[in-house]
Amino acid sequence: MINIQQLSQELGIGIDTLRVWERRYGCPKPQRDRHGHRSYTEEQRQELGIVRKLQDLGERPGNIFALSPQQRQRLLEKRVTDRAPADDDLRQLALTLPIVELTIALRHRLSSSGLYDFIHKTAVPLLHLLGYGWVEGSISIAREHFISDLIESMLQAELRRQAVAEEAPHLLFLNLSGERHRLGLLMAAALFQLEGCRSRLIQEHLPLNEVAPLAKELAADAVALSFSGQYPELKAKKELVELRRKLPAQIKLIAGGSALKNKVYLPGILLCSDLHQIPDIRKHLFGAAQQGQKEQP
Repeated sequence: MINIQQLSQELGIGIDTLRVWERRYGCPKPQRDRHGHRSYTEEQRQELGIVRKLQDLGERPGNIFALSPQQRQRLLEKRVTDRAPADDDLRQLALTLPIVELTIALRHRLSSSGLYDFIHKTAVPLLHLLGYGWVEGSISIAREHFISDLIESMLQAELRRQAVAEEAPHLLFLNLSGERHRLGLLMAAALFQLEGCRSRLIQEHLPLNEVAPLAKELAADAVALSFSGQYPELKAKKELVELRRKLPAQIKLIAGGSALKNKVYLPGILLCSDLHQIPDIRKHLFGAAQQGQKEQP
């Protein structure tokens, strides 16, 4: 048995989200001790792991919890299999390569392909493969976390390494309180920097009311946020509208992530549903990047 804090940390699902699901969908339904403290079984942990993966693939909680556990498992298997890349080398890297060799292989891919191709052809499909391996039972949570953390550290190092002109557009990337997933945001920050922007990533998530003052103090030209599938869609949209109201008109607002996959019009907010859109978004907001600003050797 594990408590709600342990469950939240292990699966990357916020404690408030777990309580909302319990109240709204009756799942997970924990056992409680005489003090009212929640505890969860191994079976519940596994079922919520499937829910988390389905959310990462863009499924909404209402749809997920309308299914039986067996139906959720079958849906996850289908969704992940459909998206799993056919790259056998990448599959071996994700599922079987020893950790030391894996680290060397990822760094070689980055140095040989460049950051743009590394993100689109290695990092993104690799994350899909991690989900595939988890469904198959061929990859542990520890290995999944290690690979995700390794990719994150590599991308952060590239952000620091890339030289960008001081007069380039300054973009502030951050997550709001309650959003635990940062890797997609980090990939977006790296790609914007390749387009000649200065990307600044805030490591810790922030309360909504602190974003606008920080953006103004840092003289940001744009603020970019990401909302994963685990973030409530209506809450994300409401917070974006409020943030747009608080930000000065000259500071652009960009948002992406699975929680916003159902495209709607939000005045003054540019939605990014695919990392491939970033060159066009950069051009739309700030004009085309100058030649020679792409990747540094």
